[in-house]
Amino acid sequence: MKKITLYIALIFGWAGTVLAQSKKPNIILILADDLGYSDLGAYGSEIETPNLDRLANEGIRLKQFYNNSICAPTRASLITGQYQHKAGVGYFSNDLGLPAYQGYINAESLTIAEVLRSNGYITATSGKWHVSGKGKSLPWDRGFDLVFPREEKNADSGAPTFNKTTDSAGYPLESSFSTELINRAAEGFLDQIKGQDKPFFLYLAHTAPHWPLVALPQDIAKYKGRYDKGWESIRRERFERQKQLGIVENGTALSVADEDIYDWERLSFDQRQLWAQKMEVFAAMVDRLDQTVGKLLQKLKDNGQLDNTLIVFLSDNGAPAEDLVRWFHGARLNNGPVGTVGSFESQSKNWSYASNTPFKAFKDYTYEGGINAPFIAWFPGKIAQGIKKGTGHIIDLAPTFYELAGAVYPKEYQGHQANKLPGKSLVPVLLQQQDTVKREEGLFWERAGNRAARIGKWKLVSTWPSYKWELYDLDQDPTERKDIASQHHGVVSRLSTAYFRWARDNGVVDFAELERKEPVSMKEFRASKTQEIAAPAFRF
Repeated sequence: MKKITLYIALIFGWAGTVLAQSKKPNIILILADDLGYSDLGAYGSEIETPNLDRLANEGIRLKQFYNNSICAPTRASLITGQYQHKAGVGYFSNDLGLPAYQGYINAESLTIAEVLRSNGYITATSGKWHVSGKGKSLPWDRGFDLVFPREEKNADSGAPTFNKTTDSAGYPLESSFSTELINRAAEGFLDQIKGQDKPFFLYLAHTAPHWPLVALPQDIAKYKGRYDKGWESIRRERFERQKQLGIVENGTALSVADEDIYDWERLSFDQRQLWAQKMEVFAAMVDRLDQTVGKLLQKLKDNGQLDNTLIVFLSDNGAPAEDLVRWFHGARLNNGPVGTVGSFESQSKNWSYASNTPFKAFKDYTYEGGINAPFIAWFPGKIAQGIKKGTGHIIDLAPTFYELAGAVYPKEYQGHQANKLPGKSLVPVLLQQQDTVKREEGLFWERAGNRAARIGKWKLVSTWPSYKWELYDLDQDPTERKDIASQHHGVVSRLSTAYFRWARDNGVVDFAELERKEPVSMKEFRASKTQEIAAPAFRF
């Protein structure tokens, strides 16, 4: 009878449920902040990431895995399995006066922690939360047993702050470095959990490599001189490695560069040195993030927790085009060299152009460079090795975890009707032979007026303030080089109709109606980005 049951389960794709019935897996979800598509060795980078590369080589990498293009909306979808507007974080962790834009997760959107804890899991989170605007929907109120940092101001913040101790040059000490502190807390949770006869869910949300660029001096030293060749050379080298790895197809062409990407050869020696230093620090932050993943793996092994643990790693969006000096009207914000605690520098658009290789655009946009990020899943003895197309989305992780855990998703929770899950389980892709997530209804995006829809190979995009749709065939043109909307009016009509239906069902409002409510700081940032795009005169 057991053999018949197993056979039926395999036929219908429920292998994950069968696994869960024997022993529920531990689940660790690791999120990087502003990490570009090509910033890991396993995705083509020169940055040393041996621990994440190990997980990638022993597990599965997806070529296409989508987020919401910016931090808070991505986190809202990631932790609930809902589109961000449905969860209440349609814009950011700011209240813009409408339910879809209230800035914190609503009660109808259950968190992974709430569902798994109701199904026998111990739940923990360490790091950046950023979905509790107005001090509502804090992690300890949304299903997490163990939380770091357990302070309302840090949970509400986009970047939890810790007391920094520095060396004589102003660089942080390892004992006070944010990446180390966040990981150390997670290791402490694993020690607390050890020996308990329950599975656990750990959501580990790092702030690295988000700006400001601050790193440990020993990590920065490893990359001294590595970026003296400039972003174009780094981008070409990463692209060639991506083709060798099989992350991109041999026939793929690099995306067309924005007009305002600086010409490295026209920069002065001093300018090149300053730019190279920024990327050295960024690389050091990614390097240290990888080192902490290694420490986490060792802790799991020492505690006897490793063999039954699924680890998923991803990034919240593409690398950003954010230039902090321009954002703040050229004010001198730095109080020390880049990399020190007193500095306030960003990777900026030129290096992000390399980080997002081979794709077009950046964080906050709905082109592939803004929404397609590295995805690694590792589960020893359960997940086969390989690279798959995937075409997954962050809304797919919740149903994936529930299937693997054999968890029941309730219709009601604490007196509230639970929103239905729009995502698809990744179990057929992770545990079986399926190459992509199958969904006829497509995927959709809206972020501050930037819109996109994808159904099959077709992708529709528009960038605020334009309402003009662009169309791309991602099978033939994965880097969005050629807009073919004028050649396929029927496809544009079909996808735009699907987009507006999705927008209506999820409470999406035309951004023109919301723009006046947009925070001043974000308006200034948006204006600075528009100025960069429109004025290549900034080019050296």
